[in-house]
Amino acid sequence: MSGHRFFNSMRAGLGPMIRPFLEKVGPVRKLGLWALARRQPREVTLDGQVFSVDPRDFGVTFELHSTGTYEPFTRGACLDLLGPGMTFLDIGSHVGLYALPAARILKDGGRVIAFEPHPGNRALLEENVSRNQVDNVTVVDAAVSDAPGELELQVSPFNTGDHRLYRGNPGRGTGVRTRVVSIDEWCEQHEIDRVDMVKIDVQGAEARVIAGMQKVIDRSDAMNIILEYTPWMLREAGDEPRALLDSLAERGFSLSIIDEGRGELKAATPVEIHEACPGRSYVNVLACRGKPR
Repeated sequence: MSGHRFFNSMRAGLGPMIRPFLEKVGPVRKLGLWALARRQPREVTLDGQVFSVDPRDFGVTFELHSTGTYEPFTRGACLDLLGPGMTFLDIGSHVGLYALPAARILKDGGRVIAFEPHPGNRALLEENVSRNQVDNVTVVDAAVSDAPGELELQVSPFNTGDHRLYRGNPGRGTGVRTRVVSIDEWCEQHEIDRVDMVKIDVQGAEARVIAGMQKVIDRSDAMNIILEYTPWMLREAGDEPRALLDSLAERGFSLSIIDEGRGELKAATPVEIHEACPGRSYVNVLACRGKPR
């Protein structure tokens, strides 16, 4: 088994057990973050691009330094559906591990719109855009949900990819007041008529994002979407997980599970996808309405 597949298998099994200790036991968390800061460099090279990262991170940075890559099969599935001139929305862009390689492919009139509400992540994202000399990425300092406004972004104390708009127990982290947009509203303001590809990784707000982009979906008959499907986080946000999958199927999207552990893309029904996520686990899902490239 390759390194990243072994890592994903271990994370799927051990992650739900380790997370409560990091969330609730301050001394354990502080010791772990101290050890990470000593072990993990502040930059990493991925697919020929250099990324600044937060070394005190048990999420994306830990995976990058442990395996030398990050979600390679999911990123590959996303990038394979992109081509010059397309528009790609990266919702929950983090430090740009999807946005920057996508920008290289899109070139010649294509563009990436990268939404990242957390100030620390966004600063790293902007630094990475600059240091890699990418000129077709627009960084948007906002979270995405179903309506414009302002909300508290609940900040994870140990995982820079786990900041959430909707958290069942917001007292577990600090909060950052953030601007919130809907995709329909933002695209109308910036005169974007159609979108070709969307990646959504927003820790339980995925259903709200989809609800706020119905007009864009209507105008984008060949749109493809990759999203993280985490039933327990969706429920914390007040949404019914299966309803999200059913709504995509009803809008003409064919659904597949992106299996990072096995490196497989498997067509699946909403029921099959939901059953693949017992307890506090998750899967990445490809919702495809365009023709694969």
